[in-house]
Amino acid sequence: MSEIAAQASGVRLRASAWSERARRVAIARLDDLRLAFASLSGHKLRSGLTLLGIVIGVFTVVSMMSLLHGLQNSIDKNMGGLGADVFQIQKFPNFNFGALSPEILRRKNLTVTQALQLRDLLPQAKQVGAEVWEFGKEISAGKQIDQGGAVAGGTAEFFTNNNLPIGSGRGFSEAEAMSASRICVLGAGAVDVLFPNGDAIGQRVRLGRLELEVVGSVERLGGGPLGGGNPDNLIAIPITLFLELYGTGRSVNITVMAKKHDEMQKLQDLAIGAFRRARGLAATADNDFEMFSNDSARATFDQLAGTVTAASLFICALSLLVGGIGVMNIMLVAVAERTREIGLRKALGARRTRILMQFVIEAVLLACFGGIIGVLLGFAGTAVAHFLTFPAEVPAWAIALGLGVSCGIGLLAGIYPAARASRLDPAVALRDE
Repeated sequence: MSEIAAQASGVRLRASAWSERARRVAIARLDDLRLAFASLSGHKLRSGLTLLGIVIGVFTVVSMMSLLHGLQNSIDKNMGGLGADVFQIQKFPNFNFGALSPEILRRKNLTVTQALQLRDLLPQAKQVGAEVWEFGKEISAGKQIDQGGAVAGGTAEFFTNNNLPIGSGRGFSEAEAMSASRICVLGAGAVDVLFPNGDAIGQRVRLGRLELEVVGSVERLGGGPLGGGNPDNLIAIPITLFLELYGTGRSVNITVMAKKHDEMQKLQDLAIGAFRRARGLAATADNDFEMFSNDSARATFDQLAGTVTAASLFICALSLLVGGIGVMNIMLVAVAERTREIGLRKALGARRTRILMQFVIEAVLLACFGGIIGVLLGFAGTAVAHFLTFPAEVPAWAIALGLGVSCGIGLLAGIYPAARASRLDPAVALRDE
């Protein structure tokens, strides 16, 4: 028993020694933190100017990533306006950076007749529809006016091909779409403005020179990611009525729905061949139309987002590098200013590690302050974006990246000045004037 008691006593002594050592280290670090706060607060202007590079870098990465993240989520939620398993044939590319080539500009318009021909030539498709859009139009009902509405002319497939579920009433039939019937379907936002009591079915609205009967309304969906084509501010009319109202000299878009998702790629290949025949293209001629789908829109956006992200991170890295140089500079100045203090502390028994940690903590604290300010400014920028109705969400990884990199920059920038301070000879330091 005595041997076991001795072993237990030894374990307790070692544990007590470790506990005492940990307590001393904690006290030392708290003392270093207090000294760092005192030093930085004593030179507020100098410290603030030193932070600018880090603040700008962290603000850049947080704000840009919040905008891209919010836009990505919004696009995933309301991708392209197309329904599931739907692709679109159109005259011009959906995304284009720079001027269109003369060859593309000379393309002939896509017509309703060609859409009907494609329907016959492509029996593998679940349905084929045609549509055409006009934006920024005024709709009125009595004294109520809805401005900035999106007018869409479509065939009967318009609502399902564009993922616009009917909330009340009905859509229009193929016969109504082809006979220019004076009817319309409103978005939920247009109903709110024109008919505050909510009873829109059977009511009359005026669009330009036409008076139309409301036969249905679309479920509330929320605005698109870029504010254009808001389905809640929609007025959908038969496509022939649209062309009668706004003119026939415009190209229509043709939407094609696949029967199954795994048939999308095959159906697109078949649609290209079928539509070439409908357009009367020679075998050696290039396609004079474009294919567009949710997947292609997402791929284009992801490519653009990757480029913007890389550019933002590069700008952030440059700003943080400048900030790190500033932190290193101010720490070298601090070492030079406090040479006698360092010599006195070393003469009184302060170890080299203690001097090293004092200046490293001060540098990290300075950089972390810059990171925190940059993150807060990023949140402020996100709030402004929300106020301007632009989608923005701050991802957690952007906050972690901003704070982690800024603190890491402070650590790296503080090591050399801290090591220089810890190597000062006490006798030489005490003679410093």
